[in-house]
Amino acid sequence: MNAILASLERRRLVFAAVALLSLLGLVAWLHMDRQEDPFFPYRYGQVLVSWPGADAEQIERLVLNPLQEEIAQVDEVNELRGVARLGFVQVIVGMQQQVYDTDAVWEQIRVAVDRAQRKFPDGAGPAEVLDRQMDTEGIVLAVTGSDDLLELLEAARKLRRELFRVPDIARIEVLADPGEQLVLGIDPAVSAAWGLDAASLGAQLAARNVTLPGGALSRDGRSFVMRPQSQFRNLEELADTPVQLPSGALLPLREVATIRLEPADPPTERMWLNGRPAVGLGIVIPENRLNAVRFGERVRALIDEVRPAYAPLEIREMFYQPRWVEERLSELARSLLLGVAVVVLVLLAFMGPRLGFTVAALLPMVTLSSIAIYAIGGGVLHQMAVAGLVIALGMLVDNAIVMVENLQWHLDQGRSRKEAAVLSVRELAAPLAAATGTTLAAFTPLLLAQGNTADFTRGIPIVVMLALVVSYVYAVFATPVLAASTLRPRPVGGRERLREFGEGAGRLAIARPWSVVMVATVLVVLSSLLAGFLPRDFFPSTDRNQLVVDLRFSEGTELEYTALRANALATDLAARPSVTDVHVFAGSSGPRFYYNLVKIPRSPHLARIVAVSESRHDLPELMHWVRERAGETLPDAHVMASRLGQGPPVDAPIEIQVFAERPDELVATVEEVMRLLRATPGAIDVHNDLGAGLATVAMEIDDAAAARLGLARADVAAALAGATLGSQFSTWRAQREPLPMLIRSHQGRGFPFEALEGLPLALPDGGTVPLGQVVQMRLEWQPAVIRQWDMQRMASVLSETEEGTTYGEVIAALDPQLEKMALPPGVSLVYGGAAAEAGDANSALFQTLPIGLLLLLVFLLYQFNSFRLLGIVLVTVPLAVVGVVPGLLLARQPFSFTAILGVVALVGIVVNNAIVLIDLMRRLERDGMETARAVVIAVGRRTRPILMTTATTVAGLLPLTFTRSTLWPPLAWAIISGLVASTVLTLVVIPALYRLLMQPREASAATP
Repeated sequence: MNAILASLERRRLVFAAVALLSLLGLVAWLHMDRQEDPFFPYRYGQVLVSWPGADAEQIERLVLNPLQEEIAQVDEVNELRGVARLGFVQVIVGMQQQVYDTDAVWEQIRVAVDRAQRKFPDGAGPAEVLDRQMDTEGIVLAVTGSDDLLELLEAARKLRRELFRVPDIARIEVLADPGEQLVLGIDPAVSAAWGLDAASLGAQLAARNVTLPGGALSRDGRSFVMRPQSQFRNLEELADTPVQLPSGALLPLREVATIRLEPADPPTERMWLNGRPAVGLGIVIPENRLNAVRFGERVRALIDEVRPAYAPLEIREMFYQPRWVEERLSELARSLLLGVAVVVLVLLAFMGPRLGFTVAALLPMVTLSSIAIYAIGGGVLHQMAVAGLVIALGMLVDNAIVMVENLQWHLDQGRSRKEAAVLSVRELAAPLAAATGTTLAAFTPLLLAQGNTADFTRGIPIVVMLALVVSYVYAVFATPVLAASTLRPRPVGGRERLREFGEGAGRLAIARPWSVVMVATVLVVLSSLLAGFLPRDFFPSTDRNQLVVDLRFSEGTELEYTALRANALATDLAARPSVTDVHVFAGSSGPRFYYNLVKIPRSPHLARIVAVSESRHDLPELMHWVRERAGETLPDAHVMASRLGQGPPVDAPIEIQVFAERPDELVATVEEVMRLLRATPGAIDVHNDLGAGLATVAMEIDDAAAARLGLARADVAAALAGATLGSQFSTWRAQREPLPMLIRSHQGRGFPFEALEGLPLALPDGGTVPLGQVVQMRLEWQPAVIRQWDMQRMASVLSETEEGTTYGEVIAALDPQLEKMALPPGVSLVYGGAAAEAGDANSALFQTLPIGLLLLLVFLLYQFNSFRLLGIVLVTVPLAVVGVVPGLLLARQPFSFTAILGVVALVGIVVNNAIVLIDLMRRLERDGMETARAVVIAVGRRTRPILMTTATTVAGLLPLTFTRSTLWPPLAWAIISGLVASTVLTLVVIPALYRLLMQPREASAATP
């Protein structure tokens, strides 16, 4: 208190400190790091393992299970999602939401993967651990202009090397890398006639393609390195190298095999830009380290510099996140400035020029000072941080309003400026601290909550709490100094209407306290009943003009077919008048150009189309057209058209996970759930990830017949692999990137099925026998894909929601139908998708809610030292519900997670009015005034500041209700409607409760 009072004697020092900190905040705003969204810790990643030719059941048993068993031993891992499909294993690894030192955990996971690899069969692996899957490729470039994929790849690699000249690039991924391989194509029949099998040919060539040092010589004090030519230097040398036949004759390789460099086969992924083949570069923008807008400008400058050197090839931007960073932050900055302007106008209109100017002058100072401290602490400017400033905007002047109004009242009573300032500080420092503390307590659960959703929204409580602390410090240090310099005593009789209104409300509460309480109770009950009509949502879709269309064909579909059908739909989509660009990615989900997207690698049956429209308002019509068109032209595909979402990534808004060990029960349950979901209003694009069966040619080897011929099972398998996929025998190092060298038949994967029985097998003595002599073949159907969750077999039923429908409405209609299902023993259903993420987010919030409640009680008990007064103050919380539910319904906003944030924040805001009101009642009673009279006078004196703080808070939030972003209106309307209702009711309900609970206590205490 002495320091506060001393500041009144050091006005120039106070003004200088405030001005300096405000100037620092302005500089920080212009230069601090900025990005569109907060950064997610690396809690999720993937482990990938290839085993060419193995079927899903083999991979599950021999690779997936041992891999998951080892990873599960890492204590911090709490989620394992395994996928086994033809030749490939994917394990999605998720950590506990409380883990923040993710690098240490990933090191443990790598050790576990290394242990598992020792158990893998020959040919499986090595395992690839991808621990940076949460990174966003903020700038995606496409190199196009040629149908030669290898030419595009070489240009993309060159451009990638040049891009590293830009400072601060974290990583650059090559997208739709076609791969390269050197293939020796042989005719099995011809090579068998010569007695030359693929294995012996590969062995001869491998021996001539090695990298060996030749030692060194010393002469006259100098060293001479001996470098023998032990590897092939070019294709001509390879083609001319002699090959020895079993007869001893020598032939150049060109007469034995065709030699060609070609893209990897089978292909893994492809991409197209407006119908033209492309190879992409995904630039990962470092998180929390730089200004993304300026980083993007540096990348563009370099591209403009090098672009002419790549002609006739073209370098095009596919996705450019810095544009969205600038738009999002500029929009929120406009909301912030508009909020400041509206708050200032409200202050001037309701308080008059002198009082209004005194309070309004503090608003930019508090805002800029908060930005300065946030920047000094390493804060990054993103939409959550700026939104936090907008949310706090109206609250930043609450303390100043109360302080200025109180100081003005003392001036009106004839006290000097210094006396008025000193008395105001002494009277209000403690209650304003308690009021600020209760608001901080309300935001504490949001600050302490852990998990993906909490990490996404944590910028809001950090900025709000920081700004509130600064506003309190300025209210007790700077406001009295400024007010003492600007305020004057007002003429007697001026501005009494609000005081008269407040005294009238106080007299009503004193006269009919029980009636007031009963009416308030009825309103709370009615509002609670209306809550059942609120649509539930997690996070809304974004407001971008990008449409995402996912196509899923049956498991086992080849990439070429997937790409053909996806491009056909993309061509039709590009012809729509509102569409400006269409990008196609086949074989994977493409780049993670937006933080909410789920990355799916190595999926030849999957394609993603991203269409860019002229306006976001075109998307509903485009989504409807895509669904109709897909129904006509893609009957064999699941097609999902959706907007980009917000919040933590989910596979789909609606997801029902089905767990069953028996395949027949799994299939039957999935089909029944799909039937029920299709019949549920609001659910569209219903599909599952079960996958149809995959045709498999089962081959039974006659071991006795093979042994008589000197053959083993490995010889048969090697011959089959060599004829179709090819066998790697060496590595080609004549180019910048090492390439695999393969030997295979001319037909490769197109080897005729009917010709398999006649495939010649080379015998040890140089002869051949047809494959059919030692093998019996039959066609079988096996699972195309096997999915596991925490090592239990499962499949998911997923769907999107219709435009204007939330996931909560769909689940509310579906849940009773699922409850009626008669599930076999061992079969269970679990909600995933948005429902699971919302549950996790709410659970994380509720776990920290007791801490916020405890702090709230501590502040209130410290201020009042009375459980009765504590109860009276807490009554303002249900009073806020009277406004929240009708407000969201009238504004047509869902009860989303951001609306929950608004309600939690509202708790700390609404109690402030009760605190300053009750504090004045008690002070007047201590001065000897009767309770009834003290209540009436206190309500009269506090009506103006209470209404003013409400008005400024509402004014500060109004810009968020009209913003283009879909994220903020639910939060803003929840606070606005709840605060307005609570404020009105506080002026009558709190006096009524005070009259009922406190006066009887006085009467009994006065009885001898």
